[in-house]
Amino acid sequence: MQKSPDSNSPYQNIVLRTVFFGLGVLFLSLGIIGIVVPGLPTTVFVLLAGYCWAKSSRRFYAWLLNHRLFGPMIVNWQTRRAVPRFAKYLAWLMMTLSVIVLYVQLPDAWRWLVWPLAAMSLAVGVWLARLPDA
Repeated sequence: MQKSPDSNSPYQNIVLRTVFFGLGVLFLSLGIIGIVVPGLPTTVFVLLAGYCWAKSSRRFYAWLLNHRLFGPMIVNWQTRRAVPRFAKYLAWLMMTLSVIVLYVQLPDAWRWLVWPLAAMSLAVGVWLARLPDA
């Protein structure tokens, strides 16, 4: 029986490593932009960057884990599946505003689209509420 590779080890395929490394750079960039741009989340993008770099570069993943601002987000998620309370509040606010804006902006013929999106937002909101606070 062959031993399965560690789930957190980088991919062996150079193409996959390159793609995941690029995605990590993109997600971290969006997370940094989210620090100053209202409505753009930071935590989600940092977590995605951490996942991508865990699959592509041990060095960048270690740097991210040891970063004083971003490291605790990843460690809290990995150890306790915890999300900062402010991130939860911001996510709830943005989902609610998005559904309201869609409802107001869509023509009557397309308003039915709001209801499935509202249901998904509600499901995500409940899921977030059940996570522990970081």
